[in-house]
Amino acid sequence: MKIIIWVSIGFVILVVGVIGLVAVLGPGVSGGSGGGAGTAVRLEPVAVGELIEVVSAPGQVEPMTNVAISARVSARIAEIPFAEGEKVTKGNPDTDPPVPPSLLIQLDSTDLEAQLRSAKARRDGQAAQIEVEKSRIESQAATLQGTRASLDEARRDLNRNRELVASGDVSQSAYEQAQMRHDELDSRYVSAQASLEASRRALKVAEFSLKAADADIERAEDNLSYTTITSPIDGVVTIVNVEPGELAVTGTMNNPGTVLLEVADLSAMLVVAELDEADVALVHEGQPARVRMLAYPDRIFEGTVRSVALSATRLGTKFFKTEILLQTEGEHIYSGLTADAEIEVARHSEVLTVPSQAVLGRPIDDLPVDIRDNSEHVDKDKTIATVVYRFIDGKALVTPVKIGPSDVTHTVILGGLEPGEQVVVGPYKVLEGLSHDQSVKDEREEKDKDKDADETGPVDAEGEADADADDVEEAPEALADDQDDADAGE
Repeated sequence: MKIIIWVSIGFVILVVGVIGLVAVLGPGVSGGSGGGAGTAVRLEPVAVGELIEVVSAPGQVEPMTNVAISARVSARIAEIPFAEGEKVTKGNPDTDPPVPPSLLIQLDSTDLEAQLRSAKARRDGQAAQIEVEKSRIESQAATLQGTRASLDEARRDLNRNRELVASGDVSQSAYEQAQMRHDELDSRYVSAQASLEASRRALKVAEFSLKAADADIERAEDNLSYTTITSPIDGVVTIVNVEPGELAVTGTMNNPGTVLLEVADLSAMLVVAELDEADVALVHEGQPARVRMLAYPDRIFEGTVRSVALSATRLGTKFFKTEILLQTEGEHIYSGLTADAEIEVARHSEVLTVPSQAVLGRPIDDLPVDIRDNSEHVDKDKTIATVVYRFIDGKALVTPVKIGPSDVTHTVILGGLEPGEQVVVGPYKVLEGLSHDQSVKDEREEKDKDKDADETGPVDAEGEADADADDVEEAPEALADDQDDADAGE
């Protein structure tokens, strides 16, 4: 009998120990929330909303107006009054008092001033030569007139002698002498006419030379004016590439010349984006855009498409240059920043959408026969069907769908689903291996169950442990009573 009693005591102790172990380890030993059937998946409802189609294009921020200042004449740089970051103006002659333009570069003008003086001196010499030619022409004209008078007198004398020699009143020698004088004066007259015509033509040449001298003076004055370079726009000096004392080199056909500095109007900024040729037909002037920059990670800039190039660049990958005007609201944005633009090309309202990761491609031959044969959204001429997995009564049911446009995160559903239906959207590894009619469960509900179990589990275990402890305390007393009864029986 004592053996039976001690065996009973050992059994009670063993039971209490097992219960205590379960209370300490909690639901992890018994499987916890993972004990339910089905694979945990993420579910999302089919929603009715708005979807915006966008086209992405990388680009770079540039000022809408940027002027590279180069030299028109070669000369030493004498002065650079403005440094990078300083504001300059093109001036305003209509104000009172007038505002002069800002001096950007002052070149050494010594050589050009000497060239101007030389051109003026040549011009003065040419003008004096013209006056000499005019005087010569006047003299030749007077000589020609005197020769003409002498020639007329000799002609009359010759005619008179011709009549007298016929009547025998003068000798033949007198007639011949009159003829000789007439011929000599006639030759002088013709020569004087030719000299006068030559002098007149020489005067015209001198006048043309005078005009050339005037042009040389204008060129020299123009070149001299290029030594003073002023700002062509209101803006900010963004780049200064030279120092005083350096030689400013002019450009040639194969050499663009020295860019001395750059001035930009930073109040109007552009994103010069590289639009892929596959998207260029969708983009046109006036479309809204959203721009992100690495320098401003927490901001999104609004913009508007300003222009799209009509021809593609052919440097490496073919793309179309697209300009997007940013809305900076007067804020100065750094030039040269990398930017990513999303251009809105279409907006769809009141459409069914699902997360894009829920839309899958499945071989048509792998679909169940009833679905493959009865769904209007299965194209028998293709090998792949577009499907989603609906969540119905704890099952994942493959459902062919007809899709429309998509944005970065969602896809439009044109047929096959109804608003409010639940579809499986992840995890990706589960979606890739998911099959029709597979048991699944919402991971959010499982997470809530785990949370409830974590909150209530320790309290229940503690209560059970206290009850078991009370049983242990009462067990020796009960066994003692049994022992007394047994002794009395003996």
